Parts: sequence; C-alpha cells; structure tokens
Amino acid sequence: MAIGFGSKDKKNNSKALDDEPPSENDVDKLSVKNLEEKSQFREFKEFLKVVISFTGDLSSLTCPAFFLNGLSLLEYGTYWGDHPALFQAVSQAQSPEDRMLSICRWFISTLWGSYASRCTGGKFEKKPYNPILGEQFFCTMGDAKCICEQVCHHPPISAFYLEDEKAGVSLNGHTGQKSKFKGTSIRVEQVGRAVLYLKQYDEQYMLDFPDILIRGVLTGGAFIELGGVCTIVGSNNTKATIEFVPKPWFGGEYNHIKGWIYHDDKVQYQLSGRWSHQSFYSKGKDSKKELLFDAEAEPMAKRVTPPVEEQSEIESHRVWGPVTEALKQKNYKVANKEKTRIEEWQRGVRKEREEKKEVWEPKLFKFEKDDDASNGTDYQKKNHALRTKMDLHHHLDSGAWTYVHSLHTRKQ
Repeated sequence: MAIGFGSKDKKNNSKALDDEPPSENDVDKLSVKNLEEKSQFREFKEFLKVVISFTGDLSSLTCPAFFLNGLSLLEYGTYWGDHPALFQAVSQAQSPEDRMLSICRWFISTLWGSYASRCTGGKFEKKPYNPILGEQFFCTMGDAKCICEQVCHHPPISAFYLEDEKAGVSLNGHTGQKSKFKGTSIRVEQVGRAVLYLKQYDEQYMLDFPDILIRGVLTGGAFIELGGVCTIVGSNNTKATIEFVPKPWFGGEYNHIKGWIYHDDKVQYQLSGRWSHQSFYSKGKDSKKELLFDAEAEPMAKRVTPPVEEQSEIESHRVWGPVTEALKQKNYKVANKEKTRIEEWQRGVRKEREEKKEVWEPKLFKFEKDDDASNGTDYQKKNHALRTKMDLHHHLDSGAWTYVHSLHTRKQ
C-alpha cells in the first residue's frame, strides 16, 4: 500500500493521510510494480487519475481490461455456499445459543472466499464485471443450490438465494455497493441484508455485511481489509455482533475479529482470532478457546454449473464467456472489444424498452418493503421485527429481495 500522499505538513497526521486523496501529480510519481506488462503502466495511471477525481459511485466506472478479474459480480453471491456442510449444520444445534454459534461459524466460513480468495498465490484484487440487468447465475455446491439475479442496474443490486432443502435451511439476500476513494484506499459500503431461515424451528435470522477497504490500489497490488461491525439477530431472542478490527498503523496483523453471542441479552460465547486464518470461540474470558473455523484448512466447494451451451443468453458464463477467455489469453484488446459489444447490446436493449414504454421486472426475485410488513406474511412480519433490532448505522435498505420459490413458502 502506498502511504504518504498529500502536503508535507500532514506527514505526521495519520488521520489526514488516511482521508486525503492523492493528486494527479502524486499519481505521475507512482512506481507501480504489480502490473504484468510495462505497456499497462500508462493506461493504469490514467485510470487512477479518473478514479481519484471521480465524485460518484466508483462501481460505475469503466476500467481497463487488464484490471478485470474475469468474474461477474453476480457470482459473488455463491460465496455464501462455500462450505455447504456448515450451512447445513446450522439447523442441527439444539439450543438457541448453539444455533447462533453454528450460524457464526458458517458466516465466518464465507468471508475467506468473499474477500481473500482472489488475492492468493501472488494475485491481487481486481474489478469484477458489472452484471447486466436481469443477468442470472445458477449452480450447486454439495447439497446446496444457489440462484442469483441482477435485480437492479441503477443502483446496481444483486440478489442471491441459497438452499439446502434436505436440511431445511435457506438464505435470501441482496447486496449493492457504494464506493468512493478515501485517502489511498477505496472504501466500499455494502448496502443490503440477508435472511437465514430454519424450517425445523421456523426461525429467521437477519444479518448485514462488513465495510470493505480496498488497500494497495495505487500500486496495482490491491487487497481487501474488512471494517465495521456485523450484526446477526435471531427471532429466538439471540444476537451476535462481530467486529472487524483494523490493522494497527505500525505492526500487527490484518483480519482480526472480536465478537459476542447473546441469548436473552446475556453473553453466551466470545469470538476471537482472524477470519482469514483461524477463528475461535470461548464460553467466558478465562475459559479455553475452541476452534471455530480454520479458513486455511477448509477448501471452498466446487461450483457445478450447466454447460455454457445449455445456458440462456443472460446467464453469467454465457454473457461474459468471450471476455473471460480473452483475459485468460491476456489478449486485452479482444477483451475490451468483447466487453464493448456487451455494453452496446445492453444500450440497444434499454433503448428498445424505452421506445416500447416497457417496465422491466425481475423474473426470480421480488422486493418486499418493510413498510408493507403489517399486511404481509408471517415471514415478512418477522423480518420487520428483526429489522427494528438491527443497529441503525447499518445500510439495510428499505426491504428485502426474496426468491419467488423460497423455502419458507413451502412449509407444508
């Protein structure tokens, strides 16, 4: 990570350094060592100049092809199923506090794939494709199936659904990003929520998402650090809070957490460790720590998808396949050409829709407003009750995107 941009009188003020964005002159002086080819150097600097001067949501920017990671952002919804056995296990614990502990274990297991897996083996974080409106993705991971749809384009919102029918567990969620350049990093606020449903107990749990700090952007060696506090609230009067502890300015390690699990407002378990390595739980301050999850020892589940030729034209691998193939070959000219073709196709689709005065609607998900809960189903009413118990600083949106054939609609 590059440190020290800004005027000389701020060199001893860490807060000012963290908040002050670099100037175009600073960018010109950068020594970028993490690009694959020298020919990318100038293009990367020009892109950085656009980024640091941009005042809107950075996710809307078009970046050079060599800075794309070959995945649609829609596919990130599958990280919730990285460890299907742990997803299945959340319904097996007998007591409410132990079910919340199992939920925290599963939640922690999703973080490595979501935020660290793309930065291993000498690789760095890159930008995913912006999904097209209505884009879909389907896969299975063990006994769990995952369904994703891009339900909104302005602002971009991805909805996801994970289900293990045999275990009686499902997850509905949606996420959007608000990103801006802050100091020498990109700060991403994740908007949305997820709701876990346990059929056996007819319980619901609402959870939110951590903030993201993308470090090392200015050297081409980006990686992710998490910040803020995540809250999980259950309809059985349980609650968990997980705080993502920032790395100290000098020394220390990344990715530490500390957390607490409550039942009936009493602390039952404490959480500690590093989400990217090993995390632990304990009954009390002086009790022995037990392993919660070992991210380095547990491989991510394989995504099983239909063959590309059997997918519809709006499924992720069919939409972005030519771009991804060009990126694998490091043929960035072809990648840019294919990406432009997709963008022009979508502009044509939007224009035709406007001319016909058609209003696009998602096919797989529906939006259930919090304000309508009083006239809704028991599931909606529980969601509304959970929403009121969440910390107010979280970006939970005004409702929940829910899969139209969600497990909770099949109670009988």
